[in-house]
Amino acid sequence: MSQGRPVARLTTPAQMVASMPVWLGFVPTESLVVMCCHEPRGRMGLTLRLDLPLAEHESLCLDDVERRVRQEKATRVVIGVYTDDPESFPRAEMIDDLRMRLSDLIITEAVLVRGGRFWSYLCQDPRCCPPEGTPVDTAVDEPPLMLLKAEQVLEGKTTLPDRSALEASLAGPSFLAAEAAKQRCAQAATALAKQVDSEGVGFACLLSIVDWNDVRERFVDPPGELTDDEAARLAVSIAEKLVRDVLATSDERDLPGLTLLLEELCRRTPAPYDAPVCALLGWILYGKGGGALLTILLERALRSDPDHELAQLLDQLLDAQTSPGRIREITQEARDELRSSASRGGGARRRGRR
Repeated sequence: MSQGRPVARLTTPAQMVASMPVWLGFVPTESLVVMCCHEPRGRMGLTLRLDLPLAEHESLCLDDVERRVRQEKATRVVIGVYTDDPESFPRAEMIDDLRMRLSDLIITEAVLVRGGRFWSYLCQDPRCCPPEGTPVDTAVDEPPLMLLKAEQVLEGKTTLPDRSALEASLAGPSFLAAEAAKQRCAQAATALAKQVDSEGVGFACLLSIVDWNDVRERFVDPPGELTDDEAARLAVSIAEKLVRDVLATSDERDLPGLTLLLEELCRRTPAPYDAPVCALLGWILYGKGGGALLTILLERALRSDPDHELAQLLDQLLDAQTSPGRIREITQEARDELRSSASRGGGARRRGRR
């Protein structure tokens, strides 16, 4: 978030419930959602979403949730259970168990969301928590939610109806379009290899980085324009490690345009050329909090290229429950190293792929 931009402050259960799909990017179903917040101002951090487990697997699921919340160093959490289970308060024992595990934190709210209404697991006072529930859309037009949605729009984000729609929003080309895109990528890869062989990897990577910066500027104010040949050229250039690392360590002010450009490349790039694109976008999103889209991108990258180095690294970091804060630290360390290497004149001597 830019310095000086107004901050959306969510203060009521209705606002918190209405914000969950906005943070996730889609409306969850049969899910456990945990929003991590940080003192002193309750700043939003990681938002977790897990499929509701079978009863016999609840303990393992909560082990995972607790580990992630601890690594995020949250001081308070908001918990949501999304389900169509008609039981009065389904998963109540699971919620009690999670509250016990996180008893040293502030549990701001724990809610059941079902059929367009929500109920509190923490309060049954009919004066504030009616037995028929409260409509989920109660707070959607209130200023904090309007501001939050505006912030998401500025970042090129939208809230989709479900996870499948989120996955489809960045799906690559199919059928004849995929075959045509694959041919363009093959031609671009051949041209890049010839340029590397004739002019050296350093100069070739420098030209690619300049190309990326020029196109990224078009995406600062969406929608940006991108030709098919440009898409192919940019996508294959990330196979060069130096190009990938320079983009992955971009300054914060360049990330909005870069993120939108990478999202467009995800839609325009076929397998197996999409693995570097998906992995790079996944890395950037991880540093911003991760979420369902990170998992979707990682799955796609590994389907296209199971041996892709950055995708494998992301998989290991996610499996280790590495926090987004640590990803940002790693990115800063890599940024400092790249700049130090460039100042010594050694930043573009070696060629590396993946």
